[in-house]
Amino acid sequence: MNIEEIIQFVTNKKFIISVVIAAVTIILAKLLKHIFKKQIKRNKSREDKKKNTYLNLLSDITKYSIYIIGVMVILQINGINVSSILAGLGIASVITGLALQDALKDIIMGFNIIVDSYFSIGDVIKFDDVEGKVISMRLKSTRIKDIGNDNIYTIANRNIDRALVISNIIDIDIPLQYEAKKQDIEAVLEKVIEKAKENEKIKDIKYVGIKKFGDSAIEYKLRITTNPEMRGICRIYVNGIIKEIFEQENITIPYTQIDIHTK
Repeated sequence: MNIEEIIQFVTNKKFIISVVIAAVTIILAKLLKHIFKKQIKRNKSREDKKKNTYLNLLSDITKYSIYIIGVMVILQINGINVSSILAGLGIASVITGLALQDALKDIIMGFNIIVDSYFSIGDVIKFDDVEGKVISMRLKSTRIKDIGNDNIYTIANRNIDRALVISNIIDIDIPLQYEAKKQDIEAVLEKVIEKAKENEKIKDIKYVGIKKFGDSAIEYKLRITTNPEMRGICRIYVNGIIKEIFEQENITIPYTQIDIHTK
């Protein structure tokens, strides 16, 4: 192709219109994505988590729809029969479906997560050995931020059935000697509770009761309510208070002992 043919091609009416439509399509897709992201940033309350999840999904659907429409319009302008292409997709879809099985599973599972309210943006989930906060949800994948080290993980939605939504409740079981009086232990645990409530990260803490009678100790249970991402921090904090107050009250936590008898 010589220079004259190139000039003739780029100055052709169909080419110019195609370029304009492509530019408008890209700009429109990016503009709508920016609008969605701006709205998501405004929704910061816990009640807005599900709304943000829907907005992320709608953003993806809108983006892909705009690109598909743009491509179809450009093809039609350049004399390519879009209707025949769509009719031919019946055969092509069989071949494409086999090649894109995993992608289709991701998309289908992405819809299921939204419809069934499996979890929302802002929830903390456990995936394999990672506990992370859900920071974004797309049609094909979910991204979480590890609450321990801020690493970002991307999970294919087809694997999300292995995820567990983390509760905002922590149970702490405290083994104590059988010889200690129940009333005395409960009085000391009340001191632990009052001290723990000073931490604003702890929404609630209460004494539940006796969990079980073990071989060498009675287990008393405390229940803490906090944000799921604060579970580890709150557990460490309350354990420290228990150790401190028990030392002040001369209460010892029993440990397993082995008696060895010799002839």
